[in-house]
Amino acid sequence: MQLKRYQKNSLETLENFLVELRKVGLRYAFMGITENPYKAEAFGEVPFVCIKIPTGGGKTLVGCHAVEKIMSKALQDKMDRGVVLWFTPSEAIKTQTLKKLKDRKDPHRQIHDESYDNHVRVFSNEEALAIRKADVSDNLCIIVASFAAFNKKKQKQGKYKVYQENGSLMDHFENIEEPEYLERDEEGTVINSLANTIRLNNPIIVIDEGHKATSDLSLETINGLNPAFVVEYTATPLKESNILFEVHASELKDEQMVKIPIVLESAAQWQNALTNGIEKRIELEKGAKKIKNEYIRPIALLQAQPKSSVNKTVTVEEIKAFLLERKIPEEEIAIKTSDKNDLEGVNLFSKTCKIRYIITVNALAEGWDCAFAYVLVSVANLGSKIAVEQIIGRIIRMPNAKRKTDEDFNRSYVFASARNFNEAANQIISGLEDNGYSRADIVSAEKKDAVYELEAKKAVSGILKVPLMALDGDKLTFEDLIGSDFELAKQDPKFDFEVHYDSDGRAIIDIREDDAWIRGVQMSLKLKYSDKNLTKEELVQWLDKKLRFTILEKSDKVRFLDKAIDHQLKTHSLAELSVNRFVLADRLSQHIESVLEAYAKTQFDTKMKAGKVSTKPFKAFPDTITLKRAVPQEFNRNYYEKIDKLNKEEHEFVQRLDLDTLANIKYWVRSREKVDPFFIQGWKKGKFYPDFIAVTNKGAIIALEWKGGDRVSNEDTAYKIEIGELWAKLGKDQHFFLVHTGNVEEVLGEIKKL
Repeated sequence: MQLKRYQKNSLETLENFLVELRKVGLRYAFMGITENPYKAEAFGEVPFVCIKIPTGGGKTLVGCHAVEKIMSKALQDKMDRGVVLWFTPSEAIKTQTLKKLKDRKDPHRQIHDESYDNHVRVFSNEEALAIRKADVSDNLCIIVASFAAFNKKKQKQGKYKVYQENGSLMDHFENIEEPEYLERDEEGTVINSLANTIRLNNPIIVIDEGHKATSDLSLETINGLNPAFVVEYTATPLKESNILFEVHASELKDEQMVKIPIVLESAAQWQNALTNGIEKRIELEKGAKKIKNEYIRPIALLQAQPKSSVNKTVTVEEIKAFLLERKIPEEEIAIKTSDKNDLEGVNLFSKTCKIRYIITVNALAEGWDCAFAYVLVSVANLGSKIAVEQIIGRIIRMPNAKRKTDEDFNRSYVFASARNFNEAANQIISGLEDNGYSRADIVSAEKKDAVYELEAKKAVSGILKVPLMALDGDKLTFEDLIGSDFELAKQDPKFDFEVHYDSDGRAIIDIREDDAWIRGVQMSLKLKYSDKNLTKEELVQWLDKKLRFTILEKSDKVRFLDKAIDHQLKTHSLAELSVNRFVLADRLSQHIESVLEAYAKTQFDTKMKAGKVSTKPFKAFPDTITLKRAVPQEFNRNYYEKIDKLNKEEHEFVQRLDLDTLANIKYWVRSREKVDPFFIQGWKKGKFYPDFIAVTNKGAIIALEWKGGDRVSNEDTAYKIEIGELWAKLGKDQHFFLVHTGNVEEVLGEIKKL
């Protein structure tokens, strides 16, 4: 399954954090990536990070990739084996997750199978009550459990068995040292429980929607399970969460994942709300028949009120009777409640399916997903949690994750029983935020040409094409610099590889003093015979699979690895290299990266001297962009109507750039990293995206990179200055400035002259 841009970016950020974690420790690694302090209140020295993704953003897919990165970059001593405890907020989501992870044809399972050579076992918490020691020692074991399954109050009521003595698990506790973190009975004897089995294996813990766990499962309980690493995926992080990466709703819209904005219409009488919802669904179906090469049958979800012996409520039966009175065929109506499920075994995406209306109370709150659901009508109290969950999770997903030419099919529709739009909007706003959305994602149906608040149109008449680095007239890429003639096998395979060993010959990779972190708890997983007895060919094959360099031919990479292992065998035994193959893979990856970069630098310099490198305009900045968070301020010379949120220092600089005192500025634009079309490609693999572009009345193009005071003199900044100035020299009337708090006046003075 192809990852979306924001998913790739989140995983890249996680990987950067994991690399820094090994270098500088938990707090400095987190602060270096996010510029925010790390909160250690929840788990102390155990890493705990959060990826914030709105509902509909594919959290499970990203979580699967994240497990592989955490295992290979931070928990190498586990040797790709052990336990992952995957918490879900409900039994419905648990069932959904288990289905994805158990099906070998499902992309979620395939991620794990590919990463661990099919040595993967997936269990529910009930199935894990019979997990064998061999399962854990030979595989990566993923245990999927609802938060409630580990709720000790329910445990005391006899509902769950994760903390209970279990004879099937006895082999896990044979010949162990019985560490203090294991739970004991009243007599002080270690309990042979699933919880203790998990503790013994120092698990990775994945938390799906952690904010929903507060009633069933506390962070204290999670900490008591002796985690090695905790990663949370949620739309609403807890106050204790360390947000490593945040995805915004507008990014999901850009990637065609969701139907936003949400068009909201209110009616004082429930009958009118229902009538309007029915009419909208019929209107959408007429439009759907005009869509070429794609089948869509718009579905309306109708939320009734529960029966009450005290108050008069609009029940499921009453809504169904209303539909039948409107001459809607009964075969088009389905009921999904706790008492009745007309959707059992029904494929709603089938062209032969007749269902167009689904009546429910709260049974669709979680674990139900149909991208054909376009319309929600709620006669219930829209302010209730259940109603809000349905609005977001159930009608927001885009069919086939593909934007439609008819704009009506890129939106979702809510019809509410409320006196007016503002009352309805105010009732649902907190629920939107709970799912990673905001009021900006709602528009009023009363406004025929309602505009999505986070869209910004071009505010100037000109077309901005900023010249990019070019090689022989084409856009320069890192791959161009490596070229087709490069052979890794002809490069120097020698590199230093020194490690300290424990009694098993396994590298001690995480115990250092002073400036580095010390991970407190080590996994008690014993090394297998096979770990120490790989053949050289098996080791090379394993390294080839772990080291994914798409730029290299497989045969070329294997020849290089073969030479690299030969060199290491002069000072290390094959058993030492085999046991420490994860550390070796890391070191090899660094060495190959440095070889590629050195070669690219040589090629870059050669082509520069030959006059083959130039700058040339390619793609223009788009006419309309989608913002993450709009700055509530108007600017005089911004290329767009609105601008994305900036940090305080950047905002202050932009205000100076926008002032009338700089009369020569025609317009300026915030250049968004990995989104907008301008970047500078040097000899390093990563592209450099300057923060701002300014254009003067005389046609000068100015690239501006803002740097915080603590980053002005580091290696990365020095590289950006070097290639930024090269870019400027290569073009006609191109200029580059690195700006920081200490040189703002000087830079503005230079800009005035252009």
